Amino acid sequence: MNIAKYLTSVCALAGFSVSAMDIDVPGLMKTLNKSDDPVLMVVGKQEYRLDTITRGEFEYMYNKNNSISLDGPMSVDDYKELFINYKLKAYDATKRFPDLKLNTYTKELDSYVKYLSYPYLITGELEDKFIKEAYQREQEYVTASHILIKGLNETSKQKIDKIYERLQKGEKFFDLAKENSECGSAFRGGFLGEFSAFDMVYNFETEAYNTPVGEYSKPFTTQFGYHIVYIHDRRPKAIAVRAQEIFFQSGTRETYIDSVFAIAKKCKNSKAFGKVAKKYSMRGDAKKTKGDMGLVKDNGLYPQEIVDKLFKMPLGDIQKFSGTFGSHIFLLNEIQTAEPLDSAKYETLKKKVMNGDRYEAIKKKVSENLRSRRGFKINDSLMCEIAKLKNVTMDEMPDSIKKIDGIWYEYDGETVNTESFRNKYFNFHDSYNKITVQNYLRTDVPIDTNKTYKENLENYIYDIVDLDALNKELKNIAKDNKEFVYALREYSDGLLVYAASEYHVWGMKSTKLDSLNKFFRPRKEMYQFDEPKWVGVIYSVANKKVLKEFQDLAAKNPNMDAYDFNNLVQDKVDDGYLTKKGAWKVGESTILDKYYFKTIPADSTVESPKHPLVFIYGKETKVPEWHTLVKGKVIADYQKELEKNWLNANRRMYPVEIKEDVYKTVNNH
Repeated sequence: MNIAKYLTSVCALAGFSVSAMDIDVPGLMKTLNKSDDPVLMVVGKQEYRLDTITRGEFEYMYNKNNSISLDGPMSVDDYKELFINYKLKAYDATKRFPDLKLNTYTKELDSYVKYLSYPYLITGELEDKFIKEAYQREQEYVTASHILIKGLNETSKQKIDKIYERLQKGEKFFDLAKENSECGSAFRGGFLGEFSAFDMVYNFETEAYNTPVGEYSKPFTTQFGYHIVYIHDRRPKAIAVRAQEIFFQSGTRETYIDSVFAIAKKCKNSKAFGKVAKKYSMRGDAKKTKGDMGLVKDNGLYPQEIVDKLFKMPLGDIQKFSGTFGSHIFLLNEIQTAEPLDSAKYETLKKKVMNGDRYEAIKKKVSENLRSRRGFKINDSLMCEIAKLKNVTMDEMPDSIKKIDGIWYEYDGETVNTESFRNKYFNFHDSYNKITVQNYLRTDVPIDTNKTYKENLENYIYDIVDLDALNKELKNIAKDNKEFVYALREYSDGLLVYAASEYHVWGMKSTKLDSLNKFFRPRKEMYQFDEPKWVGVIYSVANKKVLKEFQDLAAKNPNMDAYDFNNLVQDKVDDGYLTKKGAWKVGESTILDKYYFKTIPADSTVESPKHPLVFIYGKETKVPEWHTLVKGKVIADYQKELEKNWLNANRRMYPVEIKEDVYKTVNNH
């Protein structure tokens, strides 16, 4: 049986909304059923089996699990039994829809397919573009200020738009940042200092590097909110410099240093500066070196304060600097910037690019390319019209949508209009309204409360189109990448097994009191305490008449255990008492300390005013009478029992055929 078709039919019956093309994992597996990946086993009956299992899939799972096993390597024969049990659970799960969480399954699988597919869809050209972009940006420092309005919502957007309008009218960036920015840098006019590639989130970095010096950007977003960035300066990032120096010892009069600085500033070239250094520098070798510092790198040979100063100086500039060891006049003769983009540097950058928010930008570009290749085009003007329905109730929606007529988007040679998208839109609108009223609800359509109604609707459409476009790429990926299909199958089975395990083992079945008690009673000797406790029932009784009923029942049933006696009381004594079941040691119950352990005075008052008489029934023992006294252990054991019964039922219900000739070649072909 094909899961994708099964899911679609169940969704239709249950009213679920799924993508036009569900992820067909068994269909992808069939792309591997060739001579180089023979069938190893078949699960289930021919007329409704899940799918065949290939040798390659079995080897992938066996080798992967053996490599991460904490118990050491497992033989192929031992693993085979575990593998079959796992596959039978997944197979049985297909029989349990719609009892299982179908909508959760499809969403999780869709999400994982995207995660798994992107590395195969990122072309060398696209990867190279991002690596080279990072390399170019690494060669420069940018000095910037910004204005931040936190949040990605309509209120934040309106605020940033008003600030942008004021900038365009001529108001100072510094003043507007100080007045409005919601960043800690606001008090200094939004000043952030200088940064380079990978120092900021990618969106911010991109806007900064794309904005000319002395200008500000249009409003843009990052995960922190809305920004406008202003660029003060850009300078090459030095990896080494050549410089000359005139050195003055600590304590040298500042007026003398200033007079030499005035002379040095008049120097037109390195040669002239060298003459001044030879005459005035207090460094011992200055007459010989003429102040030449050689090639200065950030390698510890010079104090860090001098390296930092030189690396920030413009080429050809002459500057004065007071440091820890004295004062200096520097001339910067050469800046070496471009670290060569050799193979080692390329691989280093590749690792950085393929992680974090840069990788997210690459994946976004992949999605854009997939949509573009299939002619996707969204109707922005219609989206703006639809956004006006944001506050319309679901009852009013059928009439309101009639006023919106047109093409929503084009894709793969077809147009999607209001009529064909109507139900999907209603589903989106209902989800948006539920989330904005009670944002903890789980809805069919994921809603980001930091985004506007229009942005959420567009993202919903993108998701539908992206999944469809991705599905059309999967077979091509699968043909050339077996491990991709194996990993996808593994995840799909994992979701099925998890859902089925909740149904059979972890869910309501294993926590029902009657079921737990029925499991516990014949096995209570297995759950003994480490030391004896008084196990029984404490009855707080309202009057002597009721107390006499308890005493008579106990006299007639002297050998009854506390569990059965309490059931008898519930059947025979109507009211007039309170019950407390449990197990106690000395000091854990004042009633028992007085009436049984005799560790507190007999005339002490420990009884309830409304139920002043006491009757206790029980004994000191290591055996608990109720599963609630050892609930954790009982539930764990009961779940093991449920799982064992489930596995045995699967083995009886679903035949497994193993191709022995293929099995002999596992990891040996």
